[in-house]
Amino acid sequence: MKPIKYTGKLLDEQWEKVAHILSRASGLNLAQHDYRIFIEAVLWVILNKKSWADIPDHFGSAKSIYTRFYRWNENAVWHLLARRSTTDQELHGMLTQINDRCDFLNRRRESRSQDRMTIHRETIALPTNCQSSAPQCDLLKSTT
Repeated sequence: MKPIKYTGKLLDEQWEKVAHILSRASGLNLAQHDYRIFIEAVLWVILNKKSWADIPDHFGSAKSIYTRFYRWNENAVWHLLARRSTTDQELHGMLTQINDRCDFLNRRRESRSQDRMTIHRETIALPTNCQSSAPQCDLLKSTT
């Protein structure tokens, strides 16, 4: 997909489409929080390939933005937005890139979870000739 240079602002028409999708599908109270600034912050990070820590101050706390991003990922909100924003190709492309990042994070988390389960199941068998007082045996015993 062609990279999109993101300036940090959604067009009003784009925000109206996103707000419509969010309010109808998720029941979020858009007046309660400034979801537009939050979405613009996420777009800024994803489209400019920046770190969450690099978020400009005017977007708010990087930790809060990442936490909400993570929760929306867990609740498939980004998938919903990408699927339902097809009438505006630019907006759809931006939301699809967020969705792609979420898919990457989900695959990585799943892989790490499987790795932890594998490590947990594996046991290291002590050699039969290992004496309990030998230093190399102490090391092996501490890993089991």
